Amino acid sequence: MSETALRRLLLLGLLALGLALAALTRPLAPKVSLRLSPLTAPLPALGHRFGENLRAGVSALLNREDLYRENRLLKDRVAALEAENRRLRLEVERLSRALRVQAEQAPGVVAVAPVVGEDLSGLYRRLVIGLGERDGIRVGMPVTAPEGLVGLVVEVEAHRALVRTLLDPESQVGVRPEGAPGRGVARGAPPDRLLAEFPPTVQVAPGNLLLTGAPLGLFPAGIPVGRVERVERVQGGLKLRAWARPLVELSLLEEVIVLRPL
Repeated sequence: MSETALRRLLLLGLLALGLALAALTRPLAPKVSLRLSPLTAPLPALGHRFGENLRAGVSALLNREDLYRENRLLKDRVAALEAENRRLRLEVERLSRALRVQAEQAPGVVAVAPVVGEDLSGLYRRLVIGLGERDGIRVGMPVTAPEGLVGLVVEVEAHRALVRTLLDPESQVGVRPEGAPGRGVARGAPPDRLLAEFPPTVQVAPGNLLLTGAPLGLFPAGIPVGRVERVERVQGGLKLRAWARPLVELSLLEEVIVLRPL
C-alpha cells in the first residue's frame, strides 16, 4: 500500500471517529450545560467586581497622593505665613518703640538701628549700630531708647556708626532733676554709673530722676537719663556730686533710635 493511500485511510478513520463521538455526546450536552451554568455564572460578576475594586483602589491611592502633595504645599504656605507674621510683629514692635520715643522724648526720629557690636576697649563704652552715612546717619545725632538716653553718634561709615554711650568717660550730658529747677553736667563713670555735678543750690536727692537739659545742648530736653543713688557735697560744700545709674541697660540693647541733631 502506498503512503498516499495510507494517509487517506487514516484521515477517513479520524473523521468517522469524530462523527461517532458527536453522536454519542449530543444527548449529554444540554445536561452538562445546565450543570455548569450555575457554577460558572458568578465568575463574570466576580471579575467585574474585582475590576471595579481595583479601579477604586488605584483611584484612592492617586487621590491620597494628591492629598499628601496638597498637605505639604499647605504646610509650606503656613510656615511662610508664620515667618512673615513674625517679621511683621517685630516691625510693629520696632515702630511702636519709635513712636513711643517720638511721643515722650523727641519728635525728630531719623531711624531705628540694630546694635551690631560693642566696643569695650579700656574704659571706653561705645556701641556699633548697623546703619551709617548711606542710611542718613550723621555725626552728632543723639541716640536713645524707650527707657532713656543712650549716647551720641561720634563716627560714621557707609553702613555702620559708632555711638559714644553715657557710660563712656568722655561723654558729657547736661542734666536736671525732674520737677526741680537747676542744671548740671553728668559724665560717664565706668563701669556702670554716671557722675553728675550741680551747684549747691540745686535740690537733688537719692531717688530723683535726671533728665536731659541745658547747658550743653547736645540732646533734646526732657529725655530720661538716670536715677540718683547717692549725693555728696564736695569742695567745702560749693558743689553737689550725685551718683546715678543709667536707665538703659546697655548690654541688653538690641536696637536704638537715632534722633535728628539739634
